[in-house]
Amino acid sequence: MQLALIGIPSSGVKTIYSALSGNAEAGEAVRPTSPGQTRLTVLKVPDQRLDLLAGIFKPQKVVPATVELAEFPGLFAAPRSDASRVAKAREADALALVLRSFESDVAPHQDGMVDPQRDLRNLLSELALSDLAVVEARLERLKRSVKRKDAEEELAEQDVLLRLKEALESGASVRDVELAAEDSKRIRGFGFLSAKPLLLIVNIGESQLGQEEPLLRPFSAQGWEAQALCGSLEAELSQLEESERIEFMQDFGVEELAAPTVLSAAYRVLETRTFLTYGEDECRAWNVRIGDTAVDAAGKIHSDLARGFIRAEVIAWEDFDQHRDLKKIKAAGKFRLEGKDYVVQEGDLIIIRHSG
Repeated sequence: MQLALIGIPSSGVKTIYSALSGNAEAGEAVRPTSPGQTRLTVLKVPDQRLDLLAGIFKPQKVVPATVELAEFPGLFAAPRSDASRVAKAREADALALVLRSFESDVAPHQDGMVDPQRDLRNLLSELALSDLAVVEARLERLKRSVKRKDAEEELAEQDVLLRLKEALESGASVRDVELAAEDSKRIRGFGFLSAKPLLLIVNIGESQLGQEEPLLRPFSAQGWEAQALCGSLEAELSQLEESERIEFMQDFGVEELAAPTVLSAAYRVLETRTFLTYGEDECRAWNVRIGDTAVDAAGKIHSDLARGFIRAEVIAWEDFDQHRDLKKIKAAGKFRLEGKDYVVQEGDLIIIRHSG
């Protein structure tokens, strides 16, 4: 699961990236080897449930769920010469749009007055224009192929793209177009930016700490998932030792670091659930989408488990947390056997039984 940070120049995308990758327990970061290359960090998602399992089963290995954080500062800044970076952003599962709310004489806003709502409108417009260019290019390539006698699929694709073109030209996004399942499948490979789930990160200044709720209210009123954080402060906090960090946070009235809150918000926009596997060898957290089944969960662990799926042994997290002992859980009748169509619930403990 990848979250791409996007924003206009001077919005603080690089600072937000540093804050999030420094404040979360990060895996290996991909360092850019050229000025335009994207930075990428694998963030380990904190999960107290996994900590509890590890304390009970004493496994050899504990593996948290992860989220990839990719940085795309100034993605649409002129001149638009780096199409490869836009193509990379299309690979992300969701976009985090960084909106500037802080004032700075050192780094003034490129449009003069700071206005995060205006910046959001501009970014949404850029996403739509980028998608429109892709649609128009594909329609041009389809002109010849749709003339063949066996061009049913090409004609169906053309019809969908013409609908998207009309919507994008009117200022709407791909997500605003209601599509049948088969049509959604036809356009999945394009990675349309305006179809991706969106998280808004409002980058506030130190003087705005404590004012997060009113600053976010206009966005939440429009139905957006939005989080506010002070990128400059959080980036500085990420460089401190824990004892210094706690003292510094108290001075500024910061109750918690940004990464866990932003990751939780990313899970919501991605409609993601976590299931857990357990044992003396390994305790591990896994990401699945809401609506995924036991077979989907098996496939996350290993494709062989999905192919040879027999059943899933499931314990609801609430039942495990109540008893914290497998024998007591079985005695209470809370140990369930589920088939391949079982829909995974948040926090389920799952063991896959399979053939072969």
